[in-house]
Amino acid sequence: MVGALTRRQDQAEDRARDLLLLDSLPGVGPARVSRLVRAFGGAASALDAPHALFASIAGREAARARGDRALADRVDCSLARAHELGLTVLTWSAPGYPGDLLHLADPPPVLFLRGRIDLLTRSPAVTVVGSRRVTTRGREIARDLARRVARSGAVVVSGLALGADGEAHRGALDVAGDTIAVLGTGADVPYPKTHTRLFREVVERGLVVSEFAPGTGAAPYHFPRRNRVLAALGATAVVVVEAGARSGSLITVDHALDLGRDVWAVPGPIDGPACAGSNALLADGARPLVSIEAFVADAVEGPEGRRVEGPRAASATVGPEASLLHCLSHESLGPGELADRVGRPLHEVLAVLTTLEVRGEIVRLPGLRYRRAA
Repeated sequence: MVGALTRRQDQAEDRARDLLLLDSLPGVGPARVSRLVRAFGGAASALDAPHALFASIAGREAARARGDRALADRVDCSLARAHELGLTVLTWSAPGYPGDLLHLADPPPVLFLRGRIDLLTRSPAVTVVGSRRVTTRGREIARDLARRVARSGAVVVSGLALGADGEAHRGALDVAGDTIAVLGTGADVPYPKTHTRLFREVVERGLVVSEFAPGTGAAPYHFPRRNRVLAALGATAVVVVEAGARSGSLITVDHALDLGRDVWAVPGPIDGPACAGSNALLADGARPLVSIEAFVADAVEGPEGRRVEGPRAASATVGPEASLLHCLSHESLGPGELADRVGRPLHEVLAVLTTLEVRGEIVRLPGLRYRRAA
């Protein structure tokens, strides 16, 4: 049994390595990784695909870089570092990967998790964001809002940034509540440096989530990627406390709207630039948050907030059927591989595959492989 478990862990690390290699290629991000995996039936197959076919999707530079030994060494070092830190490395086909992220057009192929992993699929969950240059009023609102949301039993999700984000985490921690910090750096890199202590508190009492390999520093293009994860994890609601006209919080809102999230904004003075973006959201139809108590009663404790209790459901399908559909979200797999991944007997997996195929939820491919129906 121990040997089988070890083999399964080794296979999981290999899959993470393949996905990270694809994501590290020049010009290849999560959306293109998804295209490559779908086109070739898996990350490993994509890495071994003929040069011309691979280049037709990823570009010539990426196709040439597949053989770059230095790139492979960096990925191996990243995975070794994750192991040293005790990080959980979760691929998008692994059990436990949040279904909310799979609804994104470009879900993170790999997540690095540090802390209480159970929070990743807990519900209700409210994302609280706002400007880094938040006013004193905005700081107080963000912290008070997070306190009340966390006290209600919901998870507070934010981005650990200066300003409203940091206050949201502090508010949740003030009342021994649950909070998730989604980073634009590696899960071992506090950013900004002034939030190092807060980062450590979240690691100890909450959860840190990153799609970037350990050791990855801050870069401007990381934060728009981070923002889509913030939007997806805020399954109950996304709240903008205070945002200027060009605040990165508005990127989070764009993703939230694409996902059908309920977006709220705190009204602010009309004569100050600090609230220009959040007030514009209200003019465009965002729900006004005029009372913290009313918001919690409506969005968090009401029927909408409590629609899904405990772990959030990725699909209406349950049991082994849901597990198999989850595994087939981004790869085509054979029955044996699926049995290994979900930890069920092969004969049971074959029976479930037949049921799903009859329903039209999966498609059988040549070589007795299956993929999820489009």
